[in-house]
Amino acid sequence: MAINYFFKSNECFSYEALRAAGYSNYGGADIAEVIAICSKIRPGNEDDWVREWQKAAERAIFHAKKSKSVKNYDSAYQSYLRASNYFRTAEFFRRENVEEDKISQYLYQNSEESFIEAMGVSSFTFTSITIPYEGTTLPGYFVSLDNTKKGRRTIIFNGGYDSTMSEGWFAIGAAALARGYNFLAFDGPGQGAALRRQKLYFRHDWEHVLTPVVNYALTRADIDADAIAIFGWSMGGYLVARAATQEHRARAIILDDGVYDFGSAFRVQQPVFIQKLVELEYDSTCDWIFGCVQSLSTGIRWGLRNGKWTFGMRSVSKFMRAVKKYTLEGLSHNIVTPCLVLDAENDHFLKGQPEMLCKHLQCEHELISLKAEEGGDTHCHQGAFYRLHQVIFDYLETRLVSDENRDRLQAALS
Repeated sequence: MAINYFFKSNECFSYEALRAAGYSNYGGADIAEVIAICSKIRPGNEDDWVREWQKAAERAIFHAKKSKSVKNYDSAYQSYLRASNYFRTAEFFRRENVEEDKISQYLYQNSEESFIEAMGVSSFTFTSITIPYEGTTLPGYFVSLDNTKKGRRTIIFNGGYDSTMSEGWFAIGAAALARGYNFLAFDGPGQGAALRRQKLYFRHDWEHVLTPVVNYALTRADIDADAIAIFGWSMGGYLVARAATQEHRARAIILDDGVYDFGSAFRVQQPVFIQKLVELEYDSTCDWIFGCVQSLSTGIRWGLRNGKWTFGMRSVSKFMRAVKKYTLEGLSHNIVTPCLVLDAENDHFLKGQPEMLCKHLQCEHELISLKAEEGGDTHCHQGAFYRLHQVIFDYLETRLVSDENRDRLQAALS
């Protein structure tokens, strides 16, 4: 499995290192630099992790500023992107008392600011946007090829359990711009700036989040209303599918990976008796058990701490009850938008979920699984993005027709 490339004895560290390295396709990393960073980190040592990724990020910032000062903008752009990715990676495991954690705040802020700096020296037109949402707003980024206001095909990026708007650039944004699309990313409740600055926590009824985003997109003249695709990343595979039970205006949705029951990721290895104790609200006993389990695994510790924070829960037991709502049971038949459902052969988070989702879908859909032989077998296909984006954009090419191509077709038929 590709997941064990970097840290043989720590699956979680290895996966996150692969995640960082995989963004090299679009300027987010240098492979040899990632190897050098990891060589200085002891498996499972979170202090080492923060120190080495932060050092690399700050080094990239130093070089970016130097390149910018001599008007070498291409190199400055690439270096700022590496800094953004490395700062995000450095912050990843900072999940204890996040709101009071100055290190976490510094790393997150610098990741987003580095991305904005990268866009500032790029050839793209970049705008920080605000999206009206239930008496407040959601933060977002909009990137286009130029400022002509020409209506173009657009990818809306909906992140997941721990992704950020800037990471969306590596996940699909850069690939979209390379193919002439616009890119719109946002932080919803439980994510990025919406969580950190506004204290908006995850909600299972995501149609109340995504519909305002689509409403906003349809106000823009530079977005072709008939050529919008929504990309759900990781947990976003559930969130977008849930929203699509009521929000039907996109021409296609991409679920990477497909998720029918997100809560199953937390219950799959739990003994039945613990699930029953959680259900009966024996929280003091359950929280003691969960505390003991966290000491055994980096991944479990991070996952439970991140859940408490992003769901706004005071205990793991309350989080476990809350996440049970994150299912499409009884709702999936309401999805009518064509779906590309992606699967990773050895997904260590949501294995089997894409197939389960497809069994319940009644709309037009296609299931594609990426295999170990092509390096795409990990969760969200980290490190195999050229192949992943080939699959995604092959699918969209037949479903999203740009204004320009539509005019050509009409001219040819007249």
